[in-house]
Amino acid sequence: MAHVYDMQTITARTRATLRRKADSRAGYRLEDSHWGYCVVPLGPPPVLLVLTQIAALLSGAVFLAAAVATAVLADPSDLAFRVPVIFVAFALGVGLMWFASRGSQIHIEVDTKTAEVREVIRNRTGACTVMARYGFDSIGSVFLVRPKGHLPTLMLRFKASARQLPVAIGTEADLTKLRDRLGRDLILRSRHDV
Repeated sequence: MAHVYDMQTITARTRATLRRKADSRAGYRLEDSHWGYCVVPLGPPPVLLVLTQIAALLSGAVFLAAAVATAVLADPSDLAFRVPVIFVAFALGVGLMWFASRGSQIHIEVDTKTAEVREVIRNRTGACTVMARYGFDSIGSVFLVRPKGHLPTLMLRFKASARQLPVAIGTEADLTKLRDRLGRDLILRSRHDV
C-alpha cells in the first residue's frame, strides 16, 4: 500500500530531519521561548554523574528500607529512642532518591525578559531545578576555548574573576553563531541598561 504525502508534509519532514542532523553535529540544540532561549546539550550525560546517581538511588533505597524496618520491627518500649534514627534515615533516603532522579544534564537558559542566565537541570518528567542565576551585568565576556584534539567549547567568563561557565560544545562554525547571539544579548544589553 503506497502512502500519499502532500508537499507540506514532505517539506516539514525534510526540515525536521535536516535540523536533527545539524543539531547532532553541533552538540547542542537551541529552544526558543517567549522569555528567551535555552541551550540544550545533546549526547550522553557524563559517565561519572550517571554512576553517582545509580549509587545514590541504591543508597537511598537502603536508607528508606532501614527507616521502615526500624519503625515496624522496633520494640515498642524502645521506640522513643529510635525515632531520631528513623527520621534521619528517612531524610537521607529521600534526599538521595531526589538527587538520583533530578536529571543529568545542565541546560543554560538565557532569559532576555529578566536579564539573567540560569543553570537548570531537567529531570526525566520535565520538571526543572534551577542550580544558579546570574544577571547579565555579571557576565564579562563570551568566548571559545579550542582544546587540541577535542571540539571547541563556548564559555562565559564572569566580570572581575577567573570563573567560567561552559555553555555548549560543537563545531566552531555553529558555536560562532551562538557566541555572536549570546554576545549581543548579554554584553550589549548589560552595557545598554547601565
